Amino acid sequence: MYKTTFVVLILIWNINEIVGQCVAGTDIAGKTPTVATTDAGTARTFIFNSNDEDYKIKCCGFVASWEFYVGSATGTLYAQVWRPSGTDWELVGQNAITVTTGDQNALKTEPIDASQQIPVKIGDFIGFKSTAATIPMYYRTNNGVGSDNENIQFSDSATTTPGSTDTSFNQYGVTNIEFSLKANLAPGNVPTFGASPTSSSVTDDTAVGTPIATVTATDADTLDTLTTQWTATSPAGNSGVFNYDSVTGALTTTNQLPIGTTDLTFTSTDNCGNTVTHVYSLTVTNYPPVFQNLPDTTSISEDIAVETQLKVLTVTDASLADTVTCLVNNINPATTDLYLRYAPGTSDYAVYLRGDNSLNYDTQRQYVITIDCTDSKVTVQETYTVYVLRNQQPTITNLPAGSNSIEIAGSTTPIGTNIFTVTSTDPENDQLHYNMTCIPACPFKIYDSGDIQVDSSLSGLTSTAYDLFVYVYDGSTLVGPRSLTVKISDINTAPNITNLPSGIVVPENSAPSTTLYTLEKTDVNSLDTHTWTYSISSGGSVYFAVDSSGIVKTTSTPINYETITPKTFYVTAYVSDGQASASGTLTIDVSNVNEAPSFSKTTYSVTGNEGAAGATIGTPAFVVTDPEGDTVTYSLACPEFTLTSGVLTFTSDYDVDAGLATTVSCGVTVSDGSLTDTATLVVNINNINDNTPTFFRSTYSFYVTHDSTVGTVIADIPATDGDIGTFGEITYSIDQTSTGGTYFRMNSDGGLYVASDLSTFSAGTTKDIIITATDGGGLTDTTTVTIVIPGVTTTTVSTTTDRYMTFFEDTRNVAWFVACMALLVGLLILISVFIVRYGDFSWMKRLCDELSRKCRRKRRFKIRREPTEISYVEPSRVRTPASLTTWDAWKSNDHTFN
Repeated sequence: MYKTTFVVLILIWNINEIVGQCVAGTDIAGKTPTVATTDAGTARTFIFNSNDEDYKIKCCGFVASWEFYVGSATGTLYAQVWRPSGTDWELVGQNAITVTTGDQNALKTEPIDASQQIPVKIGDFIGFKSTAATIPMYYRTNNGVGSDNENIQFSDSATTTPGSTDTSFNQYGVTNIEFSLKANLAPGNVPTFGASPTSSSVTDDTAVGTPIATVTATDADTLDTLTTQWTATSPAGNSGVFNYDSVTGALTTTNQLPIGTTDLTFTSTDNCGNTVTHVYSLTVTNYPPVFQNLPDTTSISEDIAVETQLKVLTVTDASLADTVTCLVNNINPATTDLYLRYAPGTSDYAVYLRGDNSLNYDTQRQYVITIDCTDSKVTVQETYTVYVLRNQQPTITNLPAGSNSIEIAGSTTPIGTNIFTVTSTDPENDQLHYNMTCIPACPFKIYDSGDIQVDSSLSGLTSTAYDLFVYVYDGSTLVGPRSLTVKISDINTAPNITNLPSGIVVPENSAPSTTLYTLEKTDVNSLDTHTWTYSISSGGSVYFAVDSSGIVKTTSTPINYETITPKTFYVTAYVSDGQASASGTLTIDVSNVNEAPSFSKTTYSVTGNEGAAGATIGTPAFVVTDPEGDTVTYSLACPEFTLTSGVLTFTSDYDVDAGLATTVSCGVTVSDGSLTDTATLVVNINNINDNTPTFFRSTYSFYVTHDSTVGTVIADIPATDGDIGTFGEITYSIDQTSTGGTYFRMNSDGGLYVASDLSTFSAGTTKDIIITATDGGGLTDTTTVTIVIPGVTTTTVSTTTDRYMTFFEDTRNVAWFVACMALLVGLLILISVFIVRYGDFSWMKRLCDELSRKCRRKRRFKIRREPTEISYVEPSRVRTPASLTTWDAWKSNDHTFN
């Protein structure tokens, strides 16, 4: 393959920067004077088009930042750039600046992100709009008198949409003012074609309208407007084959592309006149013709005697405008028997063999043809080889070696009927001829078309079959014989059923379409087609059938021994060859099969109360059927329960309050002794109120001063309940009839507290109240609480404090104490009696005498002791809810004696 390629030009960018662009840090518009006044308007827009042009933009570029003085107003300030449009104003752009209280009474500088910088031109003016109260303040020059060089315009309804024109501005009522607003300007960036391709290559078969490239310019200044144009083409004559869309940057073809390289120049200009140029080079190449099916070879027989097309050439050219022509460059060895011309009805070239040729396998077996094709620019060459073959023998295709047979009806096949057609192939497509022999002599004849036809009447024949031997000849070689046996079907013998047994046994519930028995038959006429029919006694066709192959099967109707009547059926089968038939009877006995019992449902349920081991839960309503009526038993797969004689009981104590489940799913199995079925038993256990609330003690005593405040917690005496849920929820009530009022209450946690003023009770008062605890099921327990209102203890230092009740202030303590003392005195008397009666006290007498003697020898002094007053102050005990404890009368810490 040949391909023409041309040199591609190198990209060149030319960048042109315009004089008059803004200089960063130098060019500004506006000022920030010392200000003293705030405009009283709301949501007002200002344009500073003063004659002194202090707020006028005098260069081309972008607003890099804003400066302004903030007074007391806050909100959003829209710093704006306006452009004169005749007598109207066009809003070029605006930057939203948030002003907070932290910016008040100070100069605020707001940098602007590069993507939001407003493009400006010479002659634009700055201004602003406040969303509420006017934010920037102003200064009146020369006290507002003199020339009007510093007058400005305002509007209360100006547009806030960039690109829109507004006509609502009027002269501001205050003259000679300077607002604190300044725009710091910066130069713009130069456009670039950086992402656009510099060159590409295509072929000259590129279709018209094909996109070639996308050439677009970009600018780092996102708000800048670029104008991109296709400005030149080299060579200039090629410009008519391209189209450029300046909006999308798409370069497409409008005509057939010229071969070679074309340079296209593009120019892009921004708002400030910055210009960049871009050269795109397109190289168009030509594709030469291509042989799609050469080199190739063809083999032909030496005996072809007619003009024959040997090969149609497929030559393509990717260049749509090219025309391809072909010719024979050379034939080796030279011959005029082979040549090239157009195939009939096409524009394709073909290689032909002349009809009157001199091909001879023995003298020349190969010819090589060299063919040239050209598109007038490039010539390509390929070879085509022709091989000469010796003549090949034909082949009979539909009578394979071995036995072949057909069958015809002698009585219905007249003379001239085609009974078979022999087909053959010949590699050289030679004219073929057929002949045939027959044993015994037969009434058939074969023709050169291969048709075998009836040549004489078939009636009255005695032979049932004829063997035909067929040959084929191509003019050079005789092939055969191949045999074909023709059978005459009119001589018929009835079929016979050969394997009928005395009977078969079929178990009940046999699956549908189960093969029970296969009937067999024989027939002398082996080519006969046989059909089976049947009849069955006692309506047995509902359960059994004989199909077209003689197979006895069950039907889709279930066979149930218990319901079927009778249980023995007689099947009479018939087989026919269409002319004669045979029959036989098969006995079928249905046998009984043990069938599994079955639950009527998959799930049952029973509900009962929690209880002790052996307690009855209920009797599940199992419905079980057993086809044989066998006695069935049940078993349960849950150890928590026992199923005996259909009654469900607890295996062990079952207490929901202990965390056991209220619903248990159990597998239940029914058995007839050998077969089983399963179902699910859902056992629902009710939680009952089987625990009574209980106080820790049956009585309590507590000391409470008459000046205790309402809400003071006396003690925590909660009751407990072993039940869970609602049954375990305890409420409290107080029977305080003895108090003559409602002086005490219980909270939900079992806390006893003061509910009313106790000052009406006198010191030393004792009151018994009864507290009842009731659970969610109505069970109760009570406890008696003794409330003691003590007197005031007075010592040398008069101090009154709360204290616990002393031991003997509780009458119950006095009772058991007296009993104990009496028992102790009796015990001491008994011991004394034993000592006096059985003891030896002489040692005591000797000891006393010795002590007496010693005492007489010494001087005796009388010790005088004066009573000393001991002052005692009872420590203050303040009882708070956090330190409450149950008071026990015998554990009093009060050591004051009254």
